[in-house]
Amino acid sequence: MSSRRKLLLIVLLLFAVVFELVAGRVFSGYILVLRSIRVILGLTSGVVLGSTGAALQRVYNNPLADGYILGISGGAVFGVALAEILKMPALDFLWALLGSALVGVLLLATVRRVDRILIPVMGIGLGMFFSSVAVLLFMMAGVEASRTFYALWGTLGRFYEYGDLIPIALITAVSFVGLIYLLLYDRDMDAVSLGEEEALALGYDPRLTVVRITVVSAVLVALITSFVGIIGFVGIMSAHILRGIGIREGKSFYLFSGIVGSILVLLSDGIGRLVLGIDPPVGIIMSIVGAPFFVYLTTRK
Repeated sequence: MSSRRKLLLIVLLLFAVVFELVAGRVFSGYILVLRSIRVILGLTSGVVLGSTGAALQRVYNNPLADGYILGISGGAVFGVALAEILKMPALDFLWALLGSALVGVLLLATVRRVDRILIPVMGIGLGMFFSSVAVLLFMMAGVEASRTFYALWGTLGRFYEYGDLIPIALITAVSFVGLIYLLLYDRDMDAVSLGEEEALALGYDPRLTVVRITVVSAVLVALITSFVGIIGFVGIMSAHILRGIGIREGKSFYLFSGIVGSILVLLSDGIGRLVLGIDPPVGIIMSIVGAPFFVYLTTRK
């Protein structure tokens, strides 16, 4: 039964790819090329956000954790804004990494003093703070309003030139290297999710695992945010959808969380374009779907 469910998810992923390519009220060969770029970015973004969300939920032992809720995305966009005000937009990934690292340090410094149930609350506060400061920095830097808008809400339509294929290839390569790294520590994460004492009894170092996964997740989320902006709720929805169909642990949990994340991002982007007849930021569509899902999770017993 589990194999059938995994096969179904792969089929849904293929459908999402095709849907993203053809969805829209205008179609031509050139538009197909542009949408192919969106497909690559959607796949990469979804895999990163879905897999890191599942990983963060495991190591923080909290079903409401992911890169967006924990404030890592907000820290990344703060770094991008710093790059703009310092006139260093070509290095926005490095600055996004710095912002994400700052949030990661704050999380790691307080995680042992804060009840695990309150970790998402703290993360939401951090995300709101850094996102708000980012808006101010964008304004001070004289950045176009559209740049600020897409940084906060995410878009797969930033790269429209053939010369941009090199950074897209780099984004994809680094993202999948990070995913492989996460998969290598699937047993560590599963052990930590059982509790600190249980993890130690099984021979795993829970503190090192939390640090390792937080750092890797921060790097990957910073990479995606610096290129496509903030896309929220992907990690939370992906992991819970998998749990709902019986995939709860092991490499399959983290890998297929990424696959579900890609499905969500691609479908959100395509549906927004097809239904509305415009090109809304994919982060807005994801938030319209993800926010009620988040509220449902917080009220569920």
